[in-house]
Parts: sequence; C-alpha cells; structure tokens
Amino acid sequence: MRIFGARAHDFGRFSADELAATVKGAGFDCVQLAPAKAIEGISRIADINARHLEEIKEAFVRHGLGIAVLGCYIEPSVPDEEERLANVKTFRDNLAHAKVLGVDIVGTETTRLPTDASNRERETRYALLKDSVLRMTETAEKAGVNIGIEPVAGHTLNTPALTRRLLDEVRSNKLKIIFDPANLLLPETVGEQDRIFAEMIRLCGEDVAVMHIKNITIVDGQKVWCNMGEGLIDYRFVFDWLNSRKPHLPLMCDELRPESYGKDLNTLRRYAEGRF
Repeated sequence: MRIFGARAHDFGRFSADELAATVKGAGFDCVQLAPAKAIEGISRIADINARHLEEIKEAFVRHGLGIAVLGCYIEPSVPDEEERLANVKTFRDNLAHAKVLGVDIVGTETTRLPTDASNRERETRYALLKDSVLRMTETAEKAGVNIGIEPVAGHTLNTPALTRRLLDEVRSNKLKIIFDPANLLLPETVGEQDRIFAEMIRLCGEDVAVMHIKNITIVDGQKVWCNMGEGLIDYRFVFDWLNSRKPHLPLMCDELRPESYGKDLNTLRRYAEGRF
C-alpha cells in the first residue's frame, strides 16, 4: 500500500495534537516532522526534551498519523569546525529522539555551495561532509536508526555521482538517500531532467528510502514552486521506477500551500496509479 506524506511545517506551527489532527484531516498518512519548525513551544532543535517527545508520540498515535522522517536541518559541511561539530552533535541527538518516537530515519541536506565553486573548494567541502556523515553513522548504527541525506544541486552534495561516492566511501547500511527530483535540477538543467533522474536511479536507486515530490517552473532564471501537475518536471520516468521497484516507498509532498494541498495530494495519488 502506497503511503502519502507531507512536510508538517507547510501547515504552520501548532501544538503536537493540533498538528497531527490537521495533517491527518487533510488526508495524509504521515509527515516529515521538523519539531522546531512545526511544534509550538519548540523554537530550536536543542530545545527538544523528553516531555516534548512524549507529547508528540502520544498525539500522533492518537490521530493515526505516522512520522516517516524526523527532519533535522543542520549544516554538515560548513567550514567553521566548531560550528560543524556542534551541528553533528545536534544530529546525533536527534537520532536518539527518533528512537524514542519510533521513527526510522532522520534527514538533512548538506549545506549550500555556489554552483561555480572551484573543484578544490568542492573537494574541501565534500571532505567535511564525509567526516560529518561518518560521525553521524557511528551513532546511527548504535541506535538502529537510518540517516537520510538529500542531494541538492546547489549544495555540497550536488550530483548523483557524488552521492554514490559518499555512499561508497562511508559504507554504512544506515546511510540512506532522500530523493527530491526538483532539488537535483538547476534552472539551466531542467531540460536535462530525464538524464539526471536516470543517473540518480541507476547509481543510487537501491539506497533511496524517501521521496520528496513537488513541481517547479522557471521565472527570471529562478526556480519557483507551483502545484504538482502544473510545472516543468515530467514525473512519468520517476514513477515508472517507483511503481515497479519501490511500491512501498513513502511519497512526501513538499512545499505545500494551505489553499491547494488537496490538489497536490490528488495529483500525487494519480501519479502513483500511473495516470499522468
């Protein structure tokens, strides 16, 4: 059975009970939950305590809403060593939080990096990322919780090939990939989407644990969100793969708008049935 999810903070900031009721009432099965972005009374990741975790767990069970991913937005390849290691500690703490909540995966992106960065700068940042992920996987393996790394075209981990390299060099069965097709594209590479998606699936498909689904258009050379069925991304290739090889993978709607989330969810369900 296909599971449809949403990014919780797209609905706003509520108490745990109100948030679970709101998202479940909107028709979703699960969420990617970043408590500091979605739960009232939690302003920073570091603020999360045992009481918060218990309230979240109880509320989500009460409303029958799953937590597919615990979002922990850190900067794992920031150059400042003290800041980077503090971020790694935050992520490792969240692996323990996920264990309490019964969540299988904690997710993050990998720090912005200009697309015109030199090869030397990219290699330097990649080395920092790898060091961070090695530290994170050490904790993940002990906790029995997965790490979800999301490659983004404008970040340190910016291509399918580099993502494969990270997987190969870290060599942990607790390191998984969050695949967001829209985030792998730059405005100038939208026309190459089939090649990029095919490369991602070929190199990293078996390690993809969560999908983010949204659509974009290009305005004045910038990517701009739009409703799922109305943008430039053709999802037929991706869903052919999903429906044949990953039929139980959670599909998470990203960048939802309160006035049109139903439209996006209906489009996502149609895609999952192979109707475009």
